Amino acid sequence: MADLRVQYMGLQLENPLVVSSSGLTRTAEQVKQCEAAGAGAVVLKSLFEEEIQAHIDDESGGTEHTEAVDYIRELETDAGIQAYTRVIREAKSSVKIPVIASINAVTRNWWEDHVAEIARAGADALELNISLMPYDYKNTEQEILDFYVRTVEAVRARVDLPLAVKIGQHFTSIPALVDRLRWAGAQAVVLFNRFYQLDIDIENLRLQSGSPLSIPADLALTLRWLTVTYGKTEAQLAANGGIHSGADAVKALLAGAEVAQVCSTLYQNQYSHLTTMRDEIASWMDRHGYSEISQFRGKLSQKKSSTPEAFERLQYIKALVGHE
Repeated sequence: MADLRVQYMGLQLENPLVVSSSGLTRTAEQVKQCEAAGAGAVVLKSLFEEEIQAHIDDESGGTEHTEAVDYIRELETDAGIQAYTRVIREAKSSVKIPVIASINAVTRNWWEDHVAEIARAGADALELNISLMPYDYKNTEQEILDFYVRTVEAVRARVDLPLAVKIGQHFTSIPALVDRLRWAGAQAVVLFNRFYQLDIDIENLRLQSGSPLSIPADLALTLRWLTVTYGKTEAQLAANGGIHSGADAVKALLAGAEVAQVCSTLYQNQYSHLTTMRDEIASWMDRHGYSEISQFRGKLSQKKSSTPEAFERLQYIKALVGHE
């Protein structure tokens, strides 16, 4: 009988399937559904700085009085934080699986001011969803990297919670950033964030939203960076994006992931699909003679490859897969 238990950021999970931050994890009742279907842990829907700021802008209207705007900002921010911490407390009292809080912010001061309240609410861990888009060409790569690192350092200085950092894929060196984040105080790094998808309506000449859901093909990019990052840092790795089946989760584990975050496939197949995915992982392990996940985690990573140099040349990927 396959043992699917894993340790993620020091937390004991019954299996490596983590429901990622989304509308599927907005309420305590939804968290209960995740647990009932077989999730190993859940990441609550992110507390978004921009959403609270939008409420502040709506409430303040056109007022030019600084004191009035500051008062409204304080009220709206407090209301948003209180509502979020209430969900944490309700979820923690309803389930046994780890409940991971998530904050998505763009200003470091905002993180610093509110992480302690989330910790006091009882979250088992915190995922920092850092979505910094470098629109200004004057922002250098070093400045962007430093923002990520200093944010983690600031949060770590205020809470003792296990920390994961969710990053995008557009960096010069993913392994180097992961290692810097580990030294800054993060226990895990999630590869990768799924940013807002943009499309263009060519008939009405306007921008429109692209598909918000991932597809299995999206996993390929995550697998590449998992395979080359695994074993080069003490940070644990979480796979996110394109994981739609138990087979996809196994691929992520073979590449070096500690856990596999799941979202889009649950929108398409309901929470019960977690049970199917969990059973598929166990069945694969039984067929291949593995009793524990640690026996095959990272087995196909660069670190454990007999030809590690092949991972370093994109155009020579045929050396690995046998195709011209």
